[in-house]
Amino acid sequence: MRRAWLLLVFAASLALLLWRSPRDEGGDNAANGAARSVEPGYVALGATLFDTGVDGNPQYRLTAKRIEQLNPLANIDLESPQFFYQGQTEWSLTAQRGTLPAVAQHITLSGDVLAIARRPHSAPLRIRTATLDIDMPNQRLDSSAAVAIDWGPNRLWAAGLHADMKADSLRLESHAHGEFFRH
Repeated sequence: MRRAWLLLVFAASLALLLWRSPRDEGGDNAANGAARSVEPGYVALGATLFDTGVDGNPQYRLTAKRIEQLNPLANIDLESPQFFYQGQTEWSLTAQRGTLPAVAQHITLSGDVLAIARRPHSAPLRIRTATLDIDMPNQRLDSSAAVAIDWGPNRLWAAGLHADMKADSLRLESHAHGEFFRH
């Protein structure tokens, strides 16, 4: 008798569970469809993203301590991003934070941005600024913030810059002030 009683309780519990569980009604229910429209995002720790040029060689590399996107339409947030570009001049950029729109190939770096440009047989060029935008398809760097540039013992200060990584050029957007030393 006890066994029949336990079997009856189990069957009733199973029936109640199946009756209360959500059913797929084909998506016609507006509330059900709205609940499903939000897709989950992702978080990647210590991730590296890279892109190759037309020759198949690595061109860009982006690493970050944390990469997070709350949903497929949201911006991608980067913690401690490092961006590398390999061309005539090798560019290395770091910052505290970064943002990458979900549908564009532009990165906005912010917080203690440091860009280092290295060319063979030359002193590295170090650029410090608060914010810097990277246009990956056009291979450009832009900032409207104050910039400080060091190379060897020389220094320049200006507001704003434009760098064309492909053409290997750098232009300051305002009057520059500087210190130059002769050897």
